[in-house]
Parts: sequence; C-alpha cells; structure tokens
Amino acid sequence: MGKLLFCTSTFFTLCSALFPLCSILFYDIKSIERCDCMQTIHYPVKNRKLDDVVNQNALNLLVSQWENWQQGGGVFGRLNLHPCWGTASVLDRNYQGETMCFIAGHTRIVRRLYDRTKNPKWLALVNAMISHVLYLQDPCGGFIHSSAEFEPTYDTRGCPIHFFWPIIAFCEYYEWEHADATLKALIPSAVERHFDYMVKEIWQIGCGNPYKNYRPLPFPGWCGVTNQDLLATAALALCMKVFGRKEQYETYGKPVLDYYLSEEYYYEQLGLFERGDGKNFAERTVYYDIILESLEMIYSVTGEQRLMDVYDNVTAHLFDALFVGDDGLTYLARGAKTDEFDKSKVYGWEYGAIAFNGYPALITHMQHHLNRHPDDKKQAKLNDLKNTLAAYVFADGSIPLGIFNPNPLFTVTSGGPEAGGWISFIMDYLGDDWTDPTPVAVPAIHRTHKNFTWKQNGAYWSIETDGVRQYAGYSRVTNGIVKGEGEPVTGSFATLDSADVIEIID
Repeated sequence: MGKLLFCTSTFFTLCSALFPLCSILFYDIKSIERCDCMQTIHYPVKNRKLDDVVNQNALNLLVSQWENWQQGGGVFGRLNLHPCWGTASVLDRNYQGETMCFIAGHTRIVRRLYDRTKNPKWLALVNAMISHVLYLQDPCGGFIHSSAEFEPTYDTRGCPIHFFWPIIAFCEYYEWEHADATLKALIPSAVERHFDYMVKEIWQIGCGNPYKNYRPLPFPGWCGVTNQDLLATAALALCMKVFGRKEQYETYGKPVLDYYLSEEYYYEQLGLFERGDGKNFAERTVYYDIILESLEMIYSVTGEQRLMDVYDNVTAHLFDALFVGDDGLTYLARGAKTDEFDKSKVYGWEYGAIAFNGYPALITHMQHHLNRHPDDKKQAKLNDLKNTLAAYVFADGSIPLGIFNPNPLFTVTSGGPEAGGWISFIMDYLGDDWTDPTPVAVPAIHRTHKNFTWKQNGAYWSIETDGVRQYAGYSRVTNGIVKGEGEPVTGSFATLDSADVIEIID
C-alpha cells in the first residue's frame, strides 16, 4: 500500500482520537500485526462520508474476505441468512454453501475484475464458475441449489427467480468478448433444456409461492410474485437477444410483463407494486432493486419507453420511503402500508427489520434517477442515506445484513462481501481509481449487538449469545458448521479468542 501506510501505537491512537470513524479501512492490515493497538468502534459511526470508507483498501478487504469463502474452483459459499423474512434455518441444517441466486452477481464481479486488470486469475475463475453452473444443471433441465435460505437442495426444488439467475449469468457470459469457446458451445443447449423444464414444471403453478394455492395461476406468470416474475421475464428477454428465442419471450415473457405493469399489480400513483403472495401486500423496499434491474434488462433488449417510465416513477417514489431514525440518520423504510381499495396514497410505513444489505443497489438506482432528473432536495436526502451507509461500514469492509431486526443475529452478521452489490457499488464509486485487489489479511473481528456476538478470523467464524457459542464454522467447507462447542474440520476455533477490532452496534 505504500510507505505512508505504517503504524506505531502513538500514531494509531492519535488517528483514533481525531477520527472516531478511523478503522482498518485506512491502513494496510499488516500494520495491526506490528502494533499493539486493538480498536473499539461503535456503530453507527456518525459524521462519516462514503469517501472516508470506500477506497482501494476496502475493495482489497472485501475480495480477500470473499476468497475466504471459496469452496471449490468456481464455488463460493456464504451464510444464507434472509434478513427481510428473518430466516436463519440454514444454520441448523449445517449448510454454508452455494446457492444459485447469487451466481449472476458473482460472475459480473469477476468479469469486471478481468476486464480492468487482465489478471488471468480472474479469467480462470469466471470460466470455472460458468463450468460449475453447467455442472449444477440436473438432467431434467432445472438447477440444484436453487432455494437460497432453504438450502441445501440437491434436487430441483426452488423459486423461479433462483432458476432464472443462472440463465442471466449464461447470457451475459455468452456475449462477453473473453468467453471460452468450449463453454459457449455448451450454453445454448443448457438454456433450451432449462426452458423446457420451466414450462413443464413451473409455469403458472405458483412454485416457490407458499402463500397461494393457485394451480394454475389465473393470469400469465410463473409464481405470482412481482420481483420473481419480472426477473424471469428479463431472463427471457436476454435469451431473445442472445439466442434469438423470440417466440419464447412473446409467449412467456411479454404477457407476464404486460400483466404486472397493469393496474392489477402496478400502482402508478404510489410508484409501488403489489407483491402478490399476500392480500394487500406491497413489495418490500429491498425488492425494488430486483424489480428495477429487471426493467433495465428488459429495456436494454426491447427499447420500450414505458419500461423506463415505470423505472423512473418507481425510483422517484423510493424517496417516499426515506425517514429519519431516532439516531438522526436517514433510512429507507422496510415497506409501505396501503389501503386495500384505495391505491392513491400510502397511509403508513413499516420501519422494523430493514434489510440493510440492499442499500448499495437501491442507492445506485436512486442516484441514476437523479442524474437524469436533478432535484436538489432529493439529492440532499439521498446524500444523507449515503452517509447512513457509510456509518455502518464495518472494519472488515462489510455491511450488516439487517438493522432494527428483533433478532440481533441479522445485525451482527454481514451478507458476505459481495452481497447486495456492495463490491460493484465500490467499483462504481471509485470509477477509474481502483486496481487489481491485493490479497490482505482480513482483521479479526468481535462484533456485538445486544446479547449476540459475531467473531471472525480468516476462514473461521462463530456466533455467540450471552457469551455462549451457538454456531461456528470453517468457511471453506460447505458443511463446515459446528453447533455448540465442537471443533472445526481443520484447525481450531481458538483463533477466534483474540481480536484486532471490537465492534459494538448500539
């Protein structure tokens, strides 16, 4: 990191005194090893700006942390926790492995790393990832590991959105100028088999939608949930563009799009969508990232102006969800409360159990909107939201899964360094001012919220309540979770006893 990145106890203490936000993000992590200066940081850290924490070292930390979860040539695990719905049952199923809904985001990151750096490491990795997705396709055409927080699934159960993310990854890779010719040759038939499976087993039967028993759905759709069906439509639009599959889009894509953009699901005056798996249930705020990204993908293929009109309207109304918390920081509400019959106004907002890991992507959409439609008042509010994001950036570069959740587990844990588009957000924010991430040692963390503590040191992690270990894991192994006081498959959890940084979420 250069000659300026040195640390003595006196210098580090001075920095901490002058800057409460001072964290490992400013320093070469090796400097911690050269000084006896364990930090304590309280969150949220007010008066921070993104410039204070979004930098090359943050990118180095996140990529290094992500690599601590690599479980195979093209395989990355994670804690598949769901902060919006409070689902953490994967821990009891001893699973911390892959799931298909993140594959498109992962391959985008690695392709971007190769495009910028031409480091052959990234080319080999993205090829391995695509090869692995091909391996995960069952002979029936569906994909295993398609159930996210309900993993592990070694059959083809799952949600339409999880089935279609790998198709998006295939399409984007197929068009990539550096794609491997052998892998490209295998992709079209994989897409064909997948589509045949989806039409036969998933189309209009409410798969992945346990709150409805429509079989079949009484309208064009895969499962009746807005974000899922629009993502499926986006995948079919990309298949039309890349593989010429026009008939499939016109039969199973466009009718779905038309229905979801009708007043049955889309409330233009509110800039909101009905979610679809409950009565009078607007989509939660965090899911508008998927909806907006889907609209962008479909627009990139069809050029339909109505899609960007909806995009702008929905994004403009995201500003309605902003509120100032008791701590004086600005947040996005969990979701809107609407009247069952009058969809002309929102009569209230839900503020609890916010999926904070969705903030980077939502902020990106909101800024894109203001770039096209400048508004000083809205920009000031968005800047406040950006400051909130900065206030919750942890010393290892990650951000919390959720905040204001009744279960502290979702606040002390992060969604993984790549979750919510956080790495992509940092790349976008830095513009041309980032280089090939340098491998660094991720700081050892003890992070506490209420009676929960998250400990992490390299590939080892643990979750404690009231000082008693509940779960621990070795992140490089799919089933490397230990309940209670057991030991990992290799090494020892004793490495978690000491910390470089003590983090307290107030």
